[in-house]
Order: sequence, then C-alpha cells, then structure tokens
Amino acid sequence: MKRKKKISVIGAILIASLIAGCSGNGGTATTGNEAEPPSASPSAEESTAPANTPSSAPEATLRLLTDLKEIAPPKPDWAVWKWVKEETNIAIKQETWTGPESLALAIASGDMPDLFTVFPGDAQKYGPQGAFLDLSKHLDQMPNVKKFLDAKPEVAQRMTSPGGQMYHVLNDGMGAGNLMVWFYRDDIFAKHNLKAPTTWDELYETAKQLKALYPDSYPFTFRHGVNTLRAFGPQFGVYPYMYEDPAAPGKIKYGVTDPGFKVMVEYLNKFYQEKLIPQDWLSMDYKAWTQQVATDKTFMTIQYIGQIEIMNSQLQNGGHLKFMAPPLGYGDKAYIQKADYEDYGIAVSSKTKNQDAALRYLDFVYSDKGKDILSWGKEGETYTIEDGKRNFLPQFKEPNDLRKELGIFTSAAYGVADIEASLSLSNDNEKHSFSEAMKYQFPTMNMTPLLTDEERNAITATEEQLNKYYDSSVAKFIIGETPMSQWDAFLEELNKIGAQKVIDTYQVALDRLKENIK
Repeated sequence: MKRKKKISVIGAILIASLIAGCSGNGGTATTGNEAEPPSASPSAEESTAPANTPSSAPEATLRLLTDLKEIAPPKPDWAVWKWVKEETNIAIKQETWTGPESLALAIASGDMPDLFTVFPGDAQKYGPQGAFLDLSKHLDQMPNVKKFLDAKPEVAQRMTSPGGQMYHVLNDGMGAGNLMVWFYRDDIFAKHNLKAPTTWDELYETAKQLKALYPDSYPFTFRHGVNTLRAFGPQFGVYPYMYEDPAAPGKIKYGVTDPGFKVMVEYLNKFYQEKLIPQDWLSMDYKAWTQQVATDKTFMTIQYIGQIEIMNSQLQNGGHLKFMAPPLGYGDKAYIQKADYEDYGIAVSSKTKNQDAALRYLDFVYSDKGKDILSWGKEGETYTIEDGKRNFLPQFKEPNDLRKELGIFTSAAYGVADIEASLSLSNDNEKHSFSEAMKYQFPTMNMTPLLTDEERNAITATEEQLNKYYDSSVAKFIIGETPMSQWDAFLEELNKIGAQKVIDTYQVALDRLKENIK
C-alpha cells in the first residue's frame, strides 16, 4: 500500500537522475555572488530558532560518530564545539571511524552514539532496519530544518525514502567543489594568439592547431574513461543514463537514445582517430593526467574545479590554467553537470536517550545563526571587520586552515555552510572559476529517484547488463573498433536487454516521490 508523505512543507520539485557522484577534492566553492558585508545576528522577531535559549535549554552531551579525514583530523578542542556549547548548551563528544565497518559495528552494538555522519546509501540501508530516527515525524521540533527544506526542495528529494521517511538530513553549501569544469592553458593560448573554443567544432580546430605546434602532445585530455561522458553530455543537452527530462518535467529520459549523445560519440571518435586525445584515455589515472597537465602535454581538459589551483601550484615557467566556459556540441546551450550538492548528512540514533537535545542540535546547525557562526566563527576570535567586510585573522591563510584549526566545514560540524567564508581565503583565479561555473549548470541533477527493495531487486540484473553493454559498446565506437554505422543496432540491443523495463521502474519511483512530497 502506498504511503503518503507526512511532510507538507515542500512543494513540487524538480527530480533528476543518476548520481554521477564523485566526491569533492578539498577545493572551495561559491554561489557566484560577491561576498556581502556581514549582517547582525537575527533579531528575536526574525529568528526561527526554538523557544529555548542557551541559558534556558537543558544541558546535554551528545556522542557524534564521524569519518576520519586526514586533511583535518578531529580535535576535542575545536572551536566549533565551543561555539555549539555557547549557543545550545550542548557538548559534543566526537568519535571517529576506525575502518569501513565502523558504522555497522556501532549500529550493531548496544552502545550507539547519538548522532552519525552518513551517506544517503547508509541512511536508506540502516534507517528502515530501525537504526535511525525518522526525522519527518519531528519537523515541528526543528523549525529551522523545516525552513531549510522549504527553501531547498531538491535537497529534500534526495533524502526522502520511497515511503516518505527521512532518516538523515543532508548538508548543504559546500557542494560546488564537486563540479567538473573545463579549463585551459591561457598562457599557451595567449602565446599563439588562440581563443578559447566556444563550440566542439572550435574545440576540434583548436586541438588540431595545438597538435601542429606541439606534435608530441594530446591537446585535449580527460581521465575518467567512459564515465567522463557524464560530464560531456550536458554540452550536448543530455546525461548518458536516466534522468528527469528538463524539457518534460516528471518524465524519465534515457539519454543515450537522444540524437545529441550520438553526436558526442562521433566527435570523440574523431578526436581519438586524429590523436587529439590520449590513446590510453580509457585507463588514464590521476597521476598520468597530472603529468600531462604539468609538462605541456595537454592544454584543454575537464576535471574537478579544485584541480585548477592545485595544478597551477605545480606549473612552472609561467604556465597557468584558467576556467573555460563549456563548448556547445549540440542543441541551444552548453552546460556542465549540475553537481553542486553534498552527498553527506547527519542521522539521529533511534536509541538515543537524548532525543530532544539531538533534534535541538540539528535545528541549530541548520539555522541562520548556526550557518553564520559555524562558517565564520566569531568576531575577534576568528575574524575582524574592516570597511564592512569580514577578514579572517592572519593565521588563517587558506581554506583548509579553517578545517584543521577550528573544525569549520568538517563532518557534522555544520548543517548549512556559507561558502563565502571559504572563498574569502581563495585567490582571484579560483574565485573566478567558481563564479563562472555556477552559470552553466544543467537544469536537472544526474540522479535517479530511490527505489523500494522490491523494485531494486526486480531490475538489478537487467540494469547491470545494460550498463556493462553500454560501457563496452561506447568505448568501441570511440576508438573505432565498431563503426558508427552500427549505432542503430546498438540502440536496438539496449532495448532487447531491457532498457524500457528499467525506465518504467524509475518512472514509477519518480511518480511516487513527486506524490510523496506534495
């Protein structure tokens, strides 16, 4: 029997498809707006915080289990936990995973922490088993979380189970580091009076010119094999797999069947045959890609946005990389993947003896005040204000200093992040990259709606076969092992395998999700 969603705070949303998900790389991100002068903390009339104030709220201690990131190993004296205590009267005792099995072991033990950091897959696996609280039943206790979900329905849809439950709340604000963007060697282009290409035709012609100038180079390089087509697809108006068609909201589309996808494969075949891309593109790893970029062996690439500055720190003799707008391949407008979202969140143990405090903690980290304090810290402690602008104290020189020294932007230490805080410590080239990237995101995410266990079991074998055939076939088209004249036969085989069955299953899930969030 279909269960109606219990939440009435979210209107109709844009559902999307297939997580192309790759995690961020430690880069910063921005919404593309210039940093605004700081505003005062919300007044009593403006605040949506719960009635309890730090002075009147009951004192509590919450155990929090998080992952262990080497880039910012947790410290018990991180300032973020001090600020949380000052604002909520809640002390956080942070514990960390010791291995990939830590989450399962903690859940199986008779001594579960109060709070967990989890991926959506963890929430959907352990939540229905009774490990995590269904937060959809407690939104009246979390007005700030409710307000956040109202403002970010696309976040709510990614954390909503097929039955309408919410077993975790996703973080938000730092996701732009997941964007895959185009960038190029602007020093080389200036040296040879070349212009950044705006179409794939121009990309091809520019690559040929660079190949003539640098015969031992591969002017255009990428390193994620067939998966890179997920990043190329938006320049041709599609995602390769299944997603909600922005031209027909509410309908699942299988992108490989779109004419634009075939055009993309034809381009890549031409690039491969003329050795304008590496001949080992299917197996190129990060080390090989880095070597090419750092040694004048490539001049145009697509990669995670943070890599622009990482590679700029390695280039020598005036070498420099700059953001490039995505070139148009097919259709009316060129896009990059819509991927400025986070895939990590916070769950509450169903066994906690501190449920009210756990919900109060969540409500604070998703509040406007929590966002401000847990992103910037406090005036005099972490920043000063000069001419209406916040400036971090001199000891904080780069974004990761905020993580290492203060705990800012670390796991479960925020709900909503103000990315401008991180960006304020970035250089102008990096700020430009993030600002420009936000202008080109595809209208829908590369994500499929969640399936029930029954639905998933019904299509798992078919979907695996479908994806395996797709991967091998597309690779053969690009390297020329299969001629493009066989394209229609390729599409027919996808149908024989059961593409329509998979499409129909995701359509049912999409329809249900849209109904659940009414």
